[in-house]
Amino acid sequence: MRRRLSAFAAAGLAAILALGCGTTASAGTSPANPDGGKGGKGLCAPGVPIGPEGEKFYDPPSPLPEGDHGDLIWARRVDAPDGSRACRILYLSTLQSGRPVAVSGIVAWPDAPAPRGGRNVVAWAHGTVGGPRQCAPSAVPKPATDLVGYYTYDSPWGIDVGVPALTQFLDSGDVVVGTDYQGLGTPGVHQYTVAVTETNNVLDSVRAARQITDTHANRKAAVLGWSQGGGAAAFIAQNYKAYTPETNLVGIAALAPAANLGPDFRGLVLPGPTSPTSPSHNAALRVNVYRGFLAAYPELKAEDVLKPAGLEALRGDGVMCIEHLADVIQNNVGNNGQLDTLFQPLTVVPEVWHKRFRENTAGLAASVTPILVMQGTADTVINPNSTDEYVKRACRFNKPVEYTKYQGATHQTIPQVAEPEYLSWIADRFAGRPAPSNCA
Repeated sequence: MRRRLSAFAAAGLAAILALGCGTTASAGTSPANPDGGKGGKGLCAPGVPIGPEGEKFYDPPSPLPEGDHGDLIWARRVDAPDGSRACRILYLSTLQSGRPVAVSGIVAWPDAPAPRGGRNVVAWAHGTVGGPRQCAPSAVPKPATDLVGYYTYDSPWGIDVGVPALTQFLDSGDVVVGTDYQGLGTPGVHQYTVAVTETNNVLDSVRAARQITDTHANRKAAVLGWSQGGGAAAFIAQNYKAYTPETNLVGIAALAPAANLGPDFRGLVLPGPTSPTSPSHNAALRVNVYRGFLAAYPELKAEDVLKPAGLEALRGDGVMCIEHLADVIQNNVGNNGQLDTLFQPLTVVPEVWHKRFRENTAGLAASVTPILVMQGTADTVINPNSTDEYVKRACRFNKPVEYTKYQGATHQTIPQVAEPEYLSWIADRFAGRPAPSNCA
């Protein structure tokens, strides 16, 4: 999920690569076409197939190559922070239905001799960027960077780009890998907040990073997720052993996680902080959830949750990144106090939808790895009351759950203000120290 609405969201979209939403960038000008490596050849590492330049990087072979989930299809070198190397990657993963798909992302690692035991892996699960292909964070010219938030004066993009504390993780000797998730970058409708699809994509990115032998990635991994990615991380804590049993997941750190869909979509959670534009922004997120579920579950019907105006917004969600869509909703119905023209009332939404929302609600099963949850009290995107509910559920299983609330922190600022905590917490998990827990 995302942060509050900006009136200037659409302006940044002109700068981001259009991969399949009605516009085409030439190979010479595409943001996905920087030098890409020594001599412009794009070699990621010895033995790794070199992917095409530009937007064609994100078009996988058809049919997909044979292989296991997590296998690399190809990669291409991109600029990296000093003292490190980085590549775009395309790899195999699976949808919640079990169907194989191609997924894109990035991987970065220190350009130095590896320790005897190899390098630990930090998997980054990004927050909501929207529904269409062009919203992939890896598609900008320099995706291997410390987080550049959309709501900063430093960002020329229409989405958040980069990884929080990337350079710190690299300085600590870690490999960092970040998935785009299925349907962002690569073809297909992005199955937004569909837990199994997202967790598969994250876990397979770790496998893909290990296939680049130059990374010297070992089997230890931790997941850092924000918002949408925080919800994915919460599910990974529950089920990773069934999908990638060879990975030694030492812990997951979730920033403002989207982990409470079932109660949220029944309207059972106490209201949280708000702002003049957050209702329109949250309406865009709601449309994005519906689109993702419609892609994953063929028995669901859009008309059961959306009115005619909402069906128009649903079409927009297929061509606009999230802040653009939120601005359009604000302009068309939010300014007039007519957000209710988009949605069927929650009270009439059929149970078949609520069944799927509950399936994608975290904390209903025991975690098999320690959890750190960080939530800002001024968050207008992920309701702090929703995060409280998730933590209460997770704590019922008597597993280590550490929950920290940051007074005054917003959805935009939580990755920065909580940085010292998740850096030290992840380092402690890699070191094998006992995980703290403050469950009541």
